[in-house]
Amino acid sequence: MNTVKSLLPHMLIILSGIFIVFLILNSYNPTMNFVTNSISIKLFWVFCILSIMNAILNIISNRNSWRNKKL
Repeated sequence: MNTVKSLLPHMLIILSGIFIVFLILNSYNPTMNFVTNSISIKLFWVFCILSIMNAILNIISNRNSWRNKKL
């Protein structure tokens, strides 16, 4: 369980980065149709930003608790 809990934020950052690349590619080349609906594009951006923020906060929390256990 601890392994999944520690790897999940890192996987969220990677997946959010991939989705952000898809959104950028969609804005430069809309014929590829990565994302087609304007509302879904906005919700996609919100998801990516919130996922990155959540992952960063979890990583900071995990590192602080790990450092406190070492002391």
